[in-house]
Amino acid sequence: MCSRSSRAAVGFARPQKPGCNGRRRQFIMHNVLAAGGTCGAGLFGLVLQAIVSHQFRPAEYGEAFAVFSFFTILTLPAYGFGNVIAWSTSRDRASNLDNAQRESGALLRVTNLRLLLTGTLIALAFIAAAPLVATFLHVPSSFVILGALGLPFLLAAPPLLAVLQGEERWVSWSVVSMAVAGSRVVCVIAFVIPFGVSGMLLGISVAAALVYVGLLAMVWSRLSHRGRRCGWRRHWRLLVLSLASAVAVSVAMGSDVVMVQHFFGAQAGGQFSSVAVITRTMFFVMGSVGSVLFPKIAARHATARSTRAIVASSVAIAVLGSVAGLIAFSIGGHVILQYFSGRAYEGGAGYIGWYAVGMPLLAAVTMLTQTQQSLSDLGMLWVLIPGTLLKPALILFFHQSLLVVSLMSDISIGVLLFALAVRYLIWERRRMRAILGRNNPGTPDDQRTPMALDPAWITS
Repeated sequence: MCSRSSRAAVGFARPQKPGCNGRRRQFIMHNVLAAGGTCGAGLFGLVLQAIVSHQFRPAEYGEAFAVFSFFTILTLPAYGFGNVIAWSTSRDRASNLDNAQRESGALLRVTNLRLLLTGTLIALAFIAAAPLVATFLHVPSSFVILGALGLPFLLAAPPLLAVLQGEERWVSWSVVSMAVAGSRVVCVIAFVIPFGVSGMLLGISVAAALVYVGLLAMVWSRLSHRGRRCGWRRHWRLLVLSLASAVAVSVAMGSDVVMVQHFFGAQAGGQFSSVAVITRTMFFVMGSVGSVLFPKIAARHATARSTRAIVASSVAIAVLGSVAGLIAFSIGGHVILQYFSGRAYEGGAGYIGWYAVGMPLLAAVTMLTQTQQSLSDLGMLWVLIPGTLLKPALILFFHQSLLVVSLMSDISIGVLLFALAVRYLIWERRRMRAILGRNNPGTPDDQRTPMALDPAWITS
């Protein structure tokens, strides 16, 4: 799809940026920058893991991390709103609109205010219901209260970070990503010393507030610009799909930790939490590829270009990462756990390799969901809703051991990835056929029909 004749066939209205080699180099460079940020963030995460797990027994660490995972499941859907902001920013940027015409700034302003208020209300509700949540998780009520304090900021921050993603400011994006993880390390150390294990949750909440204020300062010019008005109504299809995708990923990432804490108790839950934290670094590293992919996909959809090559390359990187994770963690599991967590957590070495398989595959799931969100086709819910329920359902019925739980996690993620890949290939083929049918090579440039981002033109 990179030859001059094929570019003419799809009928781009504006001059194209450098050819395929230039776009490949740009894609690789952006991935390197994003990966640098996520690797730095992952390193800070491992440092935090090492500090906390060496300081406390597995039972104490398991209680604190179960609460953190519980609230993470609640707040990760905010990245669905972030996807809408990144998509809108990317399209404004690709369309060369001036500030007065851009809707992304107005959309960001509305989203930020509503998420901050919603997070505050949810936090107050969980503080009031802390004894009930604590009973289910087998943790002190104070843990739930401390974890809930950061909810407003954890919900409101992702759309602010998405502005940097949509503008493809990968150096700033990488610095902020490292700052998020680094602030947690500093704040947790500051509060763990006087308050013990509860200081871990308090430190995470304080760090969330500090990061939110920093992000707010970085994008304040967009929030303060009083241009056109815009709400979510125009983008409700994209918003529904983004939220559903974010919920699917958050449940796939954190539901096993919460269920292990419930079924196996604090000691086993602490070991499993340590395994989850260490292997999640692979998800975040591979997730940098998805972060680069999303704005480029939005721009390609806006200019009617094929996405197959760039998506296939990104998913292939994640699959190779999955194989590498299985080998590396299976061989070095004991050493890794002993070094980063301590001898008390070495019980997780028997399944850490298999648990690691699912993390890069989950990143690939994120890539495919983001790729298909721009088409605003609600039919993807037929894949996302069962995919969201599959993992907790499998663990509910099959949890004889933590190895079995890890395998159920891999199976559920693999099934969701396969279903999304099949759906993507079908829709991408249909999309490109529709574009080529609308814009025949013999049609003059000024008579070609522009490709709007509307699923109606795919099926018409």
